[in-house]
Amino acid sequence: MRRFDPRWLIVLLANLLLCWLAGLANHYLAGFSVHLYLGGLLVVFAALRLDRRQAVIATGLTGLAVDSLLPVPFGTSVVLLLLVLATLLYGRQRFPREGDVFAVVLALLVNLFLFIALSFLLVGANPRPGQAWLRLFVDLLASQFVLVLVTPWFLALQTRALALARIHPETGRRVSL
Repeated sequence: MRRFDPRWLIVLLANLLLCWLAGLANHYLAGFSVHLYLGGLLVVFAALRLDRRQAVIATGLTGLAVDSLLPVPFGTSVVLLLLVLATLLYGRQRFPREGDVFAVVLALLVNLFLFIALSFLLVGANPRPGQAWLRLFVDLLASQFVLVLVTPWFLALQTRALALARIHPETGRRVSL
């Protein structure tokens, strides 16, 4: 008999929490004309700690949720997040899975890629695309700075959520207390 494996659901709920907190921060930063994008953090835990199937489910559903929040054609975030996830899963055996330093660097690189990809997709809709790049650069710097601060907390949150559910992140087996 096959049992339900809730790892993807726990990671998805944590990602939705991060999206909600980023939305709140963006609301309060709107007066300063700064927008935070933390999309790189939505992929890192799933890529480093979950198995392939669970990571694809959690990241795909997270991408759908992000698509509903961003002014992009539907499916853009799903494709970008799954592309990054596939790249990370391909090289995962060479990555150190434990430790926050590598996860922070990985989140920064993934966020940089996603930010640049979305910027190139969205800058054409701006009335003055030439002037939008300076604002995008400031947004990128702010996003990367916040990402350095938030990544250890977010990874610990996801690890603790799986520990509270008594589930090992990589195997999905029940862990006794």
